Amino acid sequence: MRKALDGWNGGVTVGGTKITNLRYADDTTILAASETEMAAILERIERVSLEFGLHINRSKTKVMTVDRAQVLSPSNALKDYEKVEEFIYLGSLISNRGNCEKEIGRRIGMAKSAMTSLDKIWKDLTAKIRNNDTANPQIN
Repeated sequence: MRKALDGWNGGVTVGGTKITNLRYADDTTILAASETEMAAILERIERVSLEFGLHINRSKTKVMTVDRAQVLSPSNALKDYEKVEEFIYLGSLISNRGNCEKEIGRRIGMAKSAMTSLDKIWKDLTAKIRNNDTANPQIN
């Protein structure tokens, strides 16, 4: 990535800082201001990767255009890649609308599922407490 990004001026500015990519372990997210810029950086990454004997796995590579107003029309610059409206990155749902409504709903669903899976434990614990209270009544 360092070699591919050497001299690259693309990316997006967030809070006054230019960001070109996010990397964690073997996950990499490339950020670009346009589809044309994205196609150019992907081509550059692919060229440098080939020098090291590496290939971009196109079946695992997804492209998402963040467009809050939903007014952008897709170009053919990234026709070789699957376009998605959302994806999970480091456990969080990233949406092309730039909001977190679906992520909040997903997290609530996960919490509900986790609590539902505890129902049997809560019922067993309640039964044990009741049985213990009737077997050992307290004397005042």
